[in-house]
Amino acid sequence: MKKTIAKIPVLGQVYRYLAATKYKQKFANDCYGCFWGMFDTFEAAIKAAPTTKNIGYDCAELAQEYQKMLDRGDWEASNSMVRSFDYPVLYWISRIAQQTSLFGVDVGDSLPLDTASGSQSFSETRAVSPFLRNAARTEHHIHFFDFGGNLGIHFVNYANYLDFPDSLRWIVCELPEIVKVGNASNKDPRLTFTTDFGLANGADLFLASGSVQYDKDLAAKINGLEIQPKHILINRLGLYEGKRFVTLQNGGKVFYPQFIFNRREFIESFTSIGYELIDIWEDNVDSCYIPSHPQVHVPCYYGLYFKLNNGIV
Repeated sequence: MKKTIAKIPVLGQVYRYLAATKYKQKFANDCYGCFWGMFDTFEAAIKAAPTTKNIGYDCAELAQEYQKMLDRGDWEASNSMVRSFDYPVLYWISRIAQQTSLFGVDVGDSLPLDTASGSQSFSETRAVSPFLRNAARTEHHIHFFDFGGNLGIHFVNYANYLDFPDSLRWIVCELPEIVKVGNASNKDPRLTFTTDFGLANGADLFLASGSVQYDKDLAAKINGLEIQPKHILINRLGLYEGKRFVTLQNGGKVFYPQFIFNRREFIESFTSIGYELIDIWEDNVDSCYIPSHPQVHVPCYYGLYFKLNNGIV
């Protein structure tokens, strides 16, 4: 019946208007994870956003909520702290460490691959190889830069799989309110928090999981560093074949605009500054569907591994 009404010109316009109005009302309140609108810029998205929530992650209340999630080991009501999209990152950190002796040791076997599907996929299980357990400590200074790493969730969670040496310096770059909470709660000297992107200079590894979509041109920032990171792992990123756009997402306590990038353009933004794309994988947990714009449905997000062409192999 709804499809029939939608096909009648005048009634169809009324139906679509009412449906869009109803969805926007839903989005404005309790519609966690939902998307609304297509815009050319962050500024346009922010201007059009409902007034029922604050805009952006730099929110003290949100930072405290993240701390509660971390304390109870239940991130974003997932009943878990490590998800399926984390395993490709763990795999590549282990491979990079193996190939470069980054942790001062031949780490041997890396994470197991599920090759039945013909692609690199990972079973969401904690029964993985402890590939860096009992690793020999080294005096070599190891520099990881975690862009948008929240309260250090990657450091905390990945430490269950990777035996990080004392010489590791894991720097989380975040917004001021999150940095405040992170500095107040952190007790591990290997983990630090900053708002200064410049501390990514010369990083052995640059990690950005679920954060790149909030930055218009990450490649330009990295290119502006005096010494570019040797390895870049990007995860949970919306890519598709169409034109880049901005949409709004309901983040529970806040709204936040984010980019959905053109896949080819995004990859070229890194290859044009000296990086080689080593791997790309699907993140089937995250997706983007905007009811009023079904033509731009993004069924899955992606992860990518770039290596600097003149970096250490």
